[in-house]
Amino acid sequence: MIALRGVRLAAVALSVMAVSASAQGDADAVDIPQEFNEPTIYVCPDGKYQSDCTAEDVERAVRIDQDMVAKLESQCLYRSEARCYPMAFGGIMSVEQGRPLTWQHMALFPKDGPRVEMLVIAEGAGALDWTILAARQTDGWFAPPALVENSKALMLLHAPGRRAGSGSGNADILLSRHDQGWTSFDVNDLLDEAAALLPDGFSRGGGVQFDFREMFAAVPVKRASDGGCCATGGTMFIDFHMPRGNWMEVASIRFEETQPVNTHRSRPPRATPD
Repeated sequence: MIALRGVRLAAVALSVMAVSASAQGDADAVDIPQEFNEPTIYVCPDGKYQSDCTAEDVERAVRIDQDMVAKLESQCLYRSEARCYPMAFGGIMSVEQGRPLTWQHMALFPKDGPRVEMLVIAEGAGALDWTILAARQTDGWFAPPALVENSKALMLLHAPGRRAGSGSGNADILLSRHDQGWTSFDVNDLLDEAAALLPDGFSRGGGVQFDFREMFAAVPVKRASDGGCCATGGTMFIDFHMPRGNWMEVASIRFEETQPVNTHRSRPPRATPD
């Protein structure tokens, strides 16, 4: 476990699963700092919707064997009694640190709940010594992961994600690899840190698009009087900073407030049907 200090950081060293073609060992227990928000689990290994399983239960249900690459198109890595279909898969072969990365994007259909998407990201090659870097679920959507920084000093992997609903909260996966191993960052904790710097009466909206190549995000800002779906307060521009590989923080924000003047509603012209 990497020792981390400071309220600005939401990170946790990831557990490692050493697996073979025939068996999977238990992962070592990992202490999770209070600042890190546990990912929501929607579909448990028993196939039920939110049946009180843990992230460790989900990780243990992710199985990797020596034929994994050949099966990614047709077989889900997550073994659950829920129906599961692979949606997409891929690999990142050229990495400056560690071993190649493999990912699979799945659609899950629990016995008693709505459709859920899941993204598994793993590091490894061959039959042994695979590391499960992420096994996340969302009631919204995931996009494929991209290696936005790839150097001998730091690797940064980002997979965009959203929650369902009008608020469209973020479900992004953000991982770094450095000289001490892997670290997972909570993007919502970073957004909350930035939102705490807004003037009174303003709060952040959802559905944020990050650009971690530039360490930047543009965030819609809500007024206290806004409804659940509409942000009229303006835009908050966030600059992020990584003083070291296992530490990410908000460097600064710039808030550009907008003032509603008039509301205009128009309809396009339509031909009258004969």
